[in-house]
Amino acid sequence: MRARLTFGSALLLWVVRPSWLWRRELAALGVLALVAAAGWQGRGWVGAVVAPAEVAVIVGVVPWSRRRAAAAWRRARLRRQWDRSCRFAGLTTPNDRIPRIRRDRRVPAGDRLVVRVPRGATVDDLAGEAERVAAVLRVREVRVGRDVECAPVAHVDIVRRDPWAGAGPLRWPWVEAARRSVADPVPLCVDDMGEPVAVRLPGKHFLIGGEPESGKSAALSLILAAAALDPFAQIWGWDAKIVELGLWRPVMTRLAGNDMDVAIAQQEDLIQEMDRRYEVLEAAGRRELRPGEAPLILAVTDELRFYSANSDSKAAKRYNSLGEDVAARGRAALIAQVSATQKPAGTVVPTTWRDLMALRLAMRCTTRDASDTILGAGMASAGYDASEIDIATRGVGWLYAEGGFPRRVRSYYLDDNDIRSIVARGAALRA
Repeated sequence: MRARLTFGSALLLWVVRPSWLWRRELAALGVLALVAAAGWQGRGWVGAVVAPAEVAVIVGVVPWSRRRAAAAWRRARLRRQWDRSCRFAGLTTPNDRIPRIRRDRRVPAGDRLVVRVPRGATVDDLAGEAERVAAVLRVREVRVGRDVECAPVAHVDIVRRDPWAGAGPLRWPWVEAARRSVADPVPLCVDDMGEPVAVRLPGKHFLIGGEPESGKSAALSLILAAAALDPFAQIWGWDAKIVELGLWRPVMTRLAGNDMDVAIAQQEDLIQEMDRRYEVLEAAGRRELRPGEAPLILAVTDELRFYSANSDSKAAKRYNSLGEDVAARGRAALIAQVSATQKPAGTVVPTTWRDLMALRLAMRCTTRDASDTILGAGMASAGYDASEIDIATRGVGWLYAEGGFPRRVRSYYLDDNDIRSIVARGAALRA
């Protein structure tokens, strides 16, 4: 059955709507027509042909105008494709409205859009037809997320390509830096849309987990490198293998190995330093330290399982109690915990301790439960499952930052020569 079109509805359907979607191109043709008319008055047929050609050549040659024209053409083409895909997906309302693009931005993997759904529709309607929209657009995937501040606004990712395909290790942006501050956002990874992701360390604790060879040590080295390039940062380390943090020894304030008594004593010393800072805050009538008022202490633990699930259950219980205390009270004292483990489990990372970690990075895990141990219960069922990461892709994981949803990322990489160079610069800064 087909609806019988009136003259007005046919005019709207076949003339007005297509003309509006092609408005930029029609406006450009109108400008060229005006230029041709001016050329006709000056030089006749020759002017009518040459004048528009001269304008087109100038626009194409001048870099600024060429970029603007190319961006306008791409944006117009994207909006026409979006209009067609929404109509084929059945997202029109009874008054012929569809979700409209408010802002668009090109990224390495495709396009990122801010879309507003019309009255009578919801973001869930758009999310439910995302697969159909992707099929009409002929792209890899369309992801839809609701804006937390405004119900009719959606954030849409149009994934056209894999930004990591064929790419080697990602070079850390600060690898050649002479000096940095850990108070600044630290470049950590690139998300699956090809955009860089940075994390803020002051006031946050960080948990990294994954199976061996998944890339967790590479992610941990980025945090250590940022602290090494800050001459006012202190690095307190716990390394069960001894060698993992060995390269960073020249820039470390304290380092404990595989002796549980030494590890516990170092935790107690850290708590004493935390209490001393709170005494200073109390005397000053303050509630927290701000970056720059005291050295940020980075408490780094590699192979957390050795300490938190040690065969000496009494020592492990004491270590966990101290570590949880630092996580609970260290934020305002400028103490940031960063812990890495290659066997995520409830016995290795107690949930009461994990829930105090605002930043979590789950690299490839062997089971869904292990993934949930890092990201939180139910995350694997919601689609954020680190056990589904390809075993051949090192450095890929799910990053869960405070106040959002996990996103798939690939961490930057530092080889041993990069680390030695950064350590040498960090030691010189501290000297």
